[in-house]
Amino acid sequence: MLQSIISAVGKIRVLELHKATKQLFYIRRFATVNTSSIENHSSVKDASDHTNVRPPRKTVNPFSIKDPPSADGNAAPYNPAISSEEKERRLKVLQLEVDIANQEGRRVPSLNFFQKYHWEHVLTLPSKSARMKYYGFLWQVEIKKQAKLRRKEEKAADCQERLEKLREEREQNGHIIYGLGHVSMFMRIYDSTINHWMNHRLIRAMQYSPKMVLDCSYDQYMTQREAENAAKQLMLCFAENRSHDDPFDLHYCNVNLDTPCMQSLQRYIPTMLNMDFPMNVHQKCFTELFPKDKIVYLTPHCRTDLVEYNHDDVYIVGAMVDTVNNEPLSLAKAKKLGLRMARLPLDRYLQWGAGSGKSLTLNQMIKIMLDVRKTGDWRKALSHVPRRKLYDQQNECTRGRNDLQKGANRVNVKIGSIMEVEDFTEEVSRLRSQRKKFNVSSWGAKKKGQQGS
Repeated sequence: MLQSIISAVGKIRVLELHKATKQLFYIRRFATVNTSSIENHSSVKDASDHTNVRPPRKTVNPFSIKDPPSADGNAAPYNPAISSEEKERRLKVLQLEVDIANQEGRRVPSLNFFQKYHWEHVLTLPSKSARMKYYGFLWQVEIKKQAKLRRKEEKAADCQERLEKLREEREQNGHIIYGLGHVSMFMRIYDSTINHWMNHRLIRAMQYSPKMVLDCSYDQYMTQREAENAAKQLMLCFAENRSHDDPFDLHYCNVNLDTPCMQSLQRYIPTMLNMDFPMNVHQKCFTELFPKDKIVYLTPHCRTDLVEYNHDDVYIVGAMVDTVNNEPLSLAKAKKLGLRMARLPLDRYLQWGAGSGKSLTLNQMIKIMLDVRKTGDWRKALSHVPRRKLYDQQNECTRGRNDLQKGANRVNVKIGSIMEVEDFTEEVSRLRSQRKKFNVSSWGAKKKGQQGS
């Protein structure tokens, strides 16, 4: 009994101490806030005594600076936020954190799985919980890769057994075997043959096809995840253009190979900088490669629709994923460089659904421009816009009918369910018996008698 009382008194004292420290913390915080607000208020008051006008809010446009980092419009060089020594120190701490978490049995991949770009992304994460979530994602990727490798080995073993059985059957059979790989009238086409053929088509497009430019100067305005998404979309742009029957002569301009976007693109296309690979990568601005009077910058922020495709013009698409930063950067850049601007006629041919954004990915833009160049039909070209973004009349009507039916089912209450069934039937029969039959002849005579009187 005495021990329980002592423990209770100790708990009460701990709670009182915690409450007192909390109150002291809020008092100090309130005092600092009040002093800072008083100083700010006094400074603003002194300034208002001279001007009597509230100072306007300053907005900085990166393309409206008089002395930009490069006069030719190139992107500014990518500068890391921390020094190399500090980066190495943090990497060692993070590697120790991963090793300890792996030894504790958590869902963390092994150190051998981590690549350089993985650590670059880990360094940008703000907290330990965010790092642990990313480690869990990488652990799932590693498990899937291991399972895929295991299935591949099992499949190779089964294939080897099947080949040995076929060899034994062929040794026992002395007749001619017809089929693929044996006596056949068809020629086998390998994937390497198709790749060589597509690359040759791109080389031919460099000589005769119209130009199309992807402006890669927006890396400094994107987050790490947006840069990775932009790199994936740039890779898909190259693939979609290469697989088309009549591809563009695609140019990647304002490229800085030190940015996260370009490093991710090099992982997706390792041969992009080879001399024999048909991919145009330029560190220069597109204004140095093509005449300004032929350039048209495609930006969704302007008011001029692209009515008809012109084969003599060079169309520019800004390689930016703007899920966070929705500022009209492409419009500002086009105005600064004095270029013509246009936007796709989306509102003229499409009816957007409620709550759907009008943003398109880079590979969708390339597919739309390829089709409108080939057919000249905007309706067919805009079929590459995802259906989920558009208004579907049939689904909306069906959804409206279902909503009305649900409301009717909630409101509709049968009278027979309120009253007793026998009382309900008797009441209905009584009302019907009191209803008199209508006689037309008597009604007319009665009306005449009323008029005569």
